[in-house]
Amino acid sequence: MNKIAVYSREEELAPFSDCNRATIYEKQEDTWKPIKAAVFPSIKGITIKELREATEKAAFFAEDARAVICKEMTGIPFTVFNKKGYGIFCTEKADEMTFEGVIADMEEGDEKRRMREEMLLNPGPIETSTPGIYYLNLMELQKECPDISSKKALASFLSDTPFLELQLICAHIPPWLLMDSSYEKKIRSQDGVEHVTVTRKHC
Repeated sequence: MNKIAVYSREEELAPFSDCNRATIYEKQEDTWKPIKAAVFPSIKGITIKELREATEKAAFFAEDARAVICKEMTGIPFTVFNKKGYGIFCTEKADEMTFEGVIADMEEGDEKRRMREEMLLNPGPIETSTPGIYYLNLMELQKECPDISSKKALASFLSDTPFLELQLICAHIPPWLLMDSSYEKKIRSQDGVEHVTVTRKHC
């Protein structure tokens, strides 16, 4: 189930250090409903140790939520929640639209993380959640595995894999791929990075 913990003060969003309430919302069918709430003393730690301990106690009330929301969270509190694996979102509102946006961001992040892990295990394009659409961040792959050339990462995939589209991120499109007339290449440059969409040419 999708759950989000909202940290507030008197049920109004506030910076985490001022918060004294944690409310867990869960999506039930098409509606987000509060299912549990807890009150705790606002964070008053003076030393790093005290601040960490107070944050740990407050974090306990997030339970099995996927994400936490408050108006502002930095420093030690951010580190504590981040290490526990929560998605951290600082917003001005805690309404259904915000919750939906948080979950969408979390799912997108989960997909990118899965793709990165799979990429390192199998250094080549991986299939996205859309069948036939593959993705490879060649820059990230070569940063992690400098000995893998663009041809080593792509050649066998292009020759052996039936794909609809390959989404490639690179500093520059590999010259051998650019010259290969078997494929259509659409190139979009942004901030020194090339986003290349590769498809097979149809006769």
